[in-house]
Amino acid sequence: MTDEQWLPRITAMFRMYDLDGDGQLGREDLIAYAGRLAEQLTAPGDTMRRAALYDAYLELWTQLAAVSDTDRGGRISEQEFIAATARGAFDTDPHFRDSTLRAVDSLADALDRDGDGHIDAAEYGRIFGATGLSEDTAALAFTAVDADGDGRISRQELRRAALHLYPLADPTWLTTDIPTTPGPRGIALVAHDTRKADLMAWARRRADALQPHRLYGTGTTGTLITRQIGLDVTALRSGPLGGDQQIGALVTQGEIDLLIFFTDPLSSHPHGDDIRALTRLATLANIPVALNAATADWLVDSPHLTGSCGVLPAQGGPADTVAVRA
Repeated sequence: MTDEQWLPRITAMFRMYDLDGDGQLGREDLIAYAGRLAEQLTAPGDTMRRAALYDAYLELWTQLAAVSDTDRGGRISEQEFIAATARGAFDTDPHFRDSTLRAVDSLADALDRDGDGHIDAAEYGRIFGATGLSEDTAALAFTAVDADGDGRISRQELRRAALHLYPLADPTWLTTDIPTTPGPRGIALVAHDTRKADLMAWARRRADALQPHRLYGTGTTGTLITRQIGLDVTALRSGPLGGDQQIGALVTQGEIDLLIFFTDPLSSHPHGDDIRALTRLATLANIPVALNAATADWLVDSPHLTGSCGVLPAQGGPADTVAVRA
């Protein structure tokens, strides 16, 4: 794809998100954008669809920042946005793919006012005012998006049009399964003080399963696993001294694929805010989290971790299923 083809599209997309026109994207811009979609596309009182839009675009912001906020300033300039697209950073990030799928599917749910699983011409016509895109965008015309010509748009057809709604180079990236990439995954190993012995016992028992992967641990936990079990763990700071935040940063950068956090539910913790922030980031990044040995066993044995499953499942449910209004 030449610069002449994608540059105007990506520039227009940045300005579509930049509602205050200050030339910078921040978390508040994506919240405002989700609010505009919710206001114009959903019925008053439709809290389910409204909440889904807000959640999806907050998650999208997290992944946008992880991929394109190169100076880690908490905001994305137009130059950073364009540069990330130019180097294919969005298309090659599986976490961004999952977030984009969730955003486009929440948009499909909002457009499908009558909940019949498809978007008719009248329902679809509202997309332009809500997103801020021009009705002259030929690729987003109803007849163009309705690829099979049946007079209605399915979720899969809307995904194919997402090239004009999200910073992607290849729309098939959202409509095909991605083969599981063999090789090491990033696994974070964290435990509260009263659960360190439990995590050590589990890591010793599952050492063979953990050994091929990139392992990260906070403070004492990571050091103990390396010294006593022989696994190569990148030890970060102690949890109360910022280790949980360091793990969270790795999550947003796409370096962590699985968080194993043996928590102590019976005690209070002085760095509780950091713990909540870490689990929130893991939720937004859509990565699996294990809080105990039973769940950790299930996850490390998963074919999606071992690379034997063939394809990664698309997040957010079946491709053509639109949520039914409560």
